[in-house]
Amino acid sequence: MSRLSRVRRRLAAPLGALALGLALLVGAPEAALARCTGIDLRDHLTATARSELDRQLARTPYAFGNHWVASRNGQRIDVIGTQHSGDSRMAALMREIRPLVRRADLVFLEVTEPQMRAADADEAAFERYFLLPPGRTLDRMMSAEDWLLLSTRLWQLGIEPFVAAQMQPWYLSDFLTGTDCRKRGFGSRRGLDDRIEQTAIAARVPTLGLEEPVAGLEALSGMALKDQVKLLLLDLKSQTRHEDLFVTLSESYFDGRLTEGRILTAWMVYRDQPVSRAEVQRLLGGFDTRVLDQRNRAWVKRLAARPEPRLVVAVGAAHLAGENGVLNLLARAGYQLTPFEG
Repeated sequence: MSRLSRVRRRLAAPLGALALGLALLVGAPEAALARCTGIDLRDHLTATARSELDRQLARTPYAFGNHWVASRNGQRIDVIGTQHSGDSRMAALMREIRPLVRRADLVFLEVTEPQMRAADADEAAFERYFLLPPGRTLDRMMSAEDWLLLSTRLWQLGIEPFVAAQMQPWYLSDFLTGTDCRKRGFGSRRGLDDRIEQTAIAARVPTLGLEEPVAGLEALSGMALKDQVKLLLLDLKSQTRHEDLFVTLSESYFDGRLTEGRILTAWMVYRDQPVSRAEVQRLLGGFDTRVLDQRNRAWVKRLAARPEPRLVVAVGAAHLAGENGVLNLLARAGYQLTPFEG
């Protein structure tokens, strides 16, 4: 049996490896039912921290809102920032979104469900994006003490050391940072993207993906391995309460203030570790460059070439704001941006 076959058999899941990996990329894995003890960190800021947070928000283009309208030469694009994992509050959002989807000429998602199904059997992609290059193993990329700590933790999560040693670090980090939070139904229902796609299918509105299913995996696996290992070890050793980060991001999303939550959680993560904030910012910034900025530029280029009068675009809300966010890039391409008002 080949190395790939042995590893894949041990990781096999009903949805398959690629679908599982993309689920981890765009939303936290489904966790067992448990009481969520996370808090919204925005409710516990000092006056000084609140002032600094407001200052950073003021410098961020399009920092507020999950739904904007881009207009140019008679074309209208409804740009909707989504949360990929489910939440019971999405039913209220869909009451406003559903009529727009039904009237659209075309709906764009990051990737469509048919694309995901077609990509799921791609063995070569699994090896390329989830496994380390031949001859490289994780136990040789860190100290013996760190490997023992990591392999023991992953074994407790059901991942054998033989398998863990061959996996790319970005993937293993997802297992270490999951939470049991289901605040107000979070994670118990389909994400907003799924709801929008199903509405379009029911209304016979065409749907397209902005990218191939492996694009997100390519962005993650393309990070330098030494940086992936640094982040993995930080995730392993940090006592950061991921429940708090999880709840803060979810609540800030439904307040239309996801950028606020993202800035705050970036402040808090790894503060208990002996690493400089400059290094943390470098690592997180590199992640954003690959996973957000580069993909945003490709998406906007594709959108700007579409001739249809009415488009609906549904992408993760983290893609909207910032200098290289989808909204600012559309503005640079000559679109007039206005908040959706219902």
